[in-house]
Amino acid sequence: MSSRRPQERPEKILVAMLKLSGGSTKPLKYEDIVVSAFEMFPDEFALRGYPQYPDSSDLHKPLYGPLKREGLIRAANKTFALTARGVEKAQQLIGAAGDKLTKARDGNRMTRDVQVEVERMLASAAFKLYVNGQRERVLDTDFYAFLGCTVRTPRNDFLGRLTATADAVSAAKKLKQPEPEAAALLAEAWAFLEKKFKPLVNRRKGSN
Repeated sequence: MSSRRPQERPEKILVAMLKLSGGSTKPLKYEDIVVSAFEMFPDEFALRGYPQYPDSSDLHKPLYGPLKREGLIRAANKTFALTARGVEKAQQLIGAAGDKLTKARDGNRMTRDVQVEVERMLASAAFKLYVNGQRERVLDTDFYAFLGCTVRTPRNDFLGRLTATADAVSAAKKLKQPEPEAAALLAEAWAFLEKKFKPLVNRRKGSN
């Protein structure tokens, strides 16, 4: 699976550029391409650990590498445009793959990044202590590990981890994944942790 993604990424960028340009060869801003690619393929272009945000680095290498080298795009001053060959290639990709290549986020399954978040939380000491009836033994270090950070994590990064964790728990509960009982227990554990460590969170929110 991991070997396929780098190969598919340039193709998905082409498709996103085709949609963004309206099927033309007009210049496109780099930032607009980043957003368009993320909106069309969130699983592919999400920032690791923050699935609600795009990762621009995922587009940089393909744009300046294979897509430009193969004559599919032109690049100048942080703008990019499909060449006539690029337009044709993108149209061929859509025609060959159909809905598979252009489908939006699947609302019935977790994204790859959310799945990673959930797997980490289910394997955490905090979750295991909670389900084993030892919630009083959960320490602040366990809470940080549950969030995927440490006590030294900068304030804004810590707040980002809070958001990513809450979103992942919400998605797991809504979709009842990886399976209903685990998703329900995860939601209960998160509610407990939020309450237990609310003073800690409030201090971190108020720190500079």
